[in-house]
Formats: sequence, C-alpha cells, structure tokens
Amino acid sequence: MFNFRQLLMAALIAATLVAYSAFAQTNLTQILDTITNPDGTPFNGTVVITWNGYSGSGSGTVSRLSTSARVFNGALSVLLVPTTTASPGTYYQVVYSSSDGTVTWTETWQVPPSTTALTIAQVRQTTTQGTGGGGGSTGSGGGQYATLPIAISDVTNLASSLSSINSTITGLSSSVTSLNSTTAGLNTTLTGLSSTVTGLNSTVSGLNTTVASQGSSITGLTSNYNTLNTTLTADTSSLNTVSSTVSGLSTNVTNLTNLVNGLNATVNTLSAAGSTAVFVDDEVPAGTINGVNTVFSLAGTPAPAASLTLYRNGLEMALGGDYTLNGSAITFSSNSLPRTGDTLLAYYRKAGTGSAVNFADNETPGGSINGTNATFTLASAPNPAGSLRLYRNGLLLEPGVDYSVTGSSITILTTVPVSGDTISAYYRH
Repeated sequence: MFNFRQLLMAALIAATLVAYSAFAQTNLTQILDTITNPDGTPFNGTVVITWNGYSGSGSGTVSRLSTSARVFNGALSVLLVPTTTASPGTYYQVVYSSSDGTVTWTETWQVPPSTTALTIAQVRQTTTQGTGGGGGSTGSGGGQYATLPIAISDVTNLASSLSSINSTITGLSSSVTSLNSTTAGLNTTLTGLSSTVTGLNSTVSGLNTTVASQGSSITGLTSNYNTLNTTLTADTSSLNTVSSTVSGLSTNVTNLTNLVNGLNATVNTLSAAGSTAVFVDDEVPAGTINGVNTVFSLAGTPAPAASLTLYRNGLEMALGGDYTLNGSAITFSSNSLPRTGDTLLAYYRKAGTGSAVNFADNETPGGSINGTNATFTLASAPNPAGSLRLYRNGLLLEPGVDYSVTGSSITILTTVPVSGDTISAYYRH
C-alpha cells in the first residue's frame, strides 16, 4: 500500500511525462512551485495548461496542445515549451479548478527558456478571477472566494464544537454549584447585616417611588441612591465580591446556553430543510459530434452558470476558453470542437428544490491497486448513482464504459488500475 508521499510523487511524475511526451522535440522549461489557497492551505485540484499560438511548422513553433496536471497538497511540476522564443502573441492559458468544485480561476503565462526550474510568479502575466472564487500560488499572493450555499455536511467540526461547548457549560455549572456552597456560608454573615440592608432597602424603595412620580428629581435621587449604595458596599464587600463572580459566571452560562440553542436551531433547520438546488449528473449534451457542429444543448439551464462542469473524453473543458454558455446552449470554440468518437458529459445544478443531501469529496475507494483487482468499495452508496464522478490519475472515467457501480461497489470494466495509479471519487449520498 503506497503512502501519501509516494502517491504525490507518482502524480508529479505522471504530470511531467504528459508534458514531456507532448513536446518531445523541443527544449523544455520546468515550472516547479507550490499552489496555496488565500487562507494558506494547500490547493488541491486540476490545472489545465493550453498552448495558444501559431499552428504550423518551423523553428520555435508547435501546434496548439493542452495538458492537465492533478495537484495534490499544492505541489505542481510540469515541463513546457518556451513561448518567448515562439511566434509573437504565443502564450499559455492556465485554468485552475479545485477538487470540490468551489474554486476556479484563469491565468496567462509567458515561459522563457531556462535550464533551471521557474516558479509560477516568474511566468505569470495576468490572473482572471473565476466564478465561485479565486486562487494563488507561492510568490504572488492569492485571490478571493465567493460566498456559496453551505450544506450542513460542509460545516467543519460542528459536532465536535458543540461537544466542546457543552463540556464548557458542564464545567461552568460545576463552578456555579461550588460558588453556591460558598454563598451559603456567607449567608451567616449576611444575617448580621440584614437589619441594615432592610433599612437601606426601605429607603431605596421610597426613593424609587419618588423617582417614578417625579422624573425631574431623578438626578438628586440617584445621588442619594449612590450614597446609600456606597454605605451598603462598605458593609457587604465580601458579599459583593462573591455576587460579582456569580453574576459573571451566570452571564457566561446564559451566553453559552443561548449560543448552543442557536446552533441547535440552525442544525435542526438545516437538517429539516431541502436543498435549494436540483443536481443534474452525467448528462450527455444534445448535438451532433462530427468535428463541424459547434452548438450543443442541455436539458436544463445551469444555475449558476459556473456550476456546469463539462468533460470531453474525461478532460474538463474551460468555460470561456473551450466553450461559452448561453442559457442551456453550449457553443464550442473552433479549436475545441468535439470530433467523431469523442464523448461529452455534463454535471450542473439548476433552479428548484431538492431533498437535503450529504457530499463525499476526494474519497479514495477501498481496494488494492495492483494491476489485478477490479473491484473497489466506497464509504457510502452514491445517491443517485449518476452523481458519482470517478477519476483515475486526474482523468474522469465514463460510467457504463470505464466502470459500473452497484450500491457502494465499483467494478472497473476497462484496464484495471496498476501500482502507482490514483483513484478519487466525488458523489452525493
């Protein structure tokens, strides 16, 4: 069984080999960097790098190519053909997409010849924030994340936080009990002071009556009240100290109780409510795949448009680069037309109300990856089964062709995964 470091190294080697095979006849420059999210956590997801420039023969020029690198724990390493020595206007379009589908952004790179590895900050020309959030990498800062609807399953450590708050309340209750015992002991002392307190209370009651009936005399009465309170404080300093402590603890207990009640109400509301969106999974867009037709249509209208994830032969297409979306109509760019034999799959959300769901993201199915085993097991059964997106080495597999799923069991129908491969699953249940 491979540990995480071995899996990460295998992913880096695979990304490097893909880039190298694409540009085998050209001097290459290595891009080596660590990609981080704006909050400092490592980026996990897919980086699609597309050559945009002259398509023909000649020194320093290559045809338009695209490579996809799977990023684990922020680590990125790719080999690229230099653009600064190619024809004018040549550059790379780079699209970042996080594994959980909440973050995407686009950059343009200019890559010079270099015998040493370069960072992203050394080749980045522009950064365009995508719908659903932004990103960054070491050396150049990050972007911003958009606010998205959050399902109850996405509230990190909610159960443990509630448990910690309840433990704190229990501890405070014990402290209050102990202080109550102390207060009982002080009651003996207070008995001796009760006569003075009773007299003072009578005076205060009389002053309160006067304040209620004569608002114009409040300032003078308040002064007398404060004088009496000073006398009472001098006689009952010990009582005031204990009362202050008890009052503070009682306030903390009240605040924590209100917080717990609020959280419980939120949890109950979220648990009882339905999803504010309807999910569409594994849809094949309508249209002729012949290398000529540019327009395809979906059965529904993605809402928001950025929720659409479109795959061509398992490779995620870039919105605004490979295609545009208008309502339910998809229009491919001339350089990304689906050709005969290609497959298209679409996943998106549309307006409506569905049942509450749980999400499983970047799950590694159980099972041996040894070139022989073809059966793997998920932690839960995908519901619906079409919500399952299964990736092998970062490439989306096609259900019914590359694999089948029954309950929580996955059966690989084509070549079984070999040692060094990675398998990840995203689904609802």
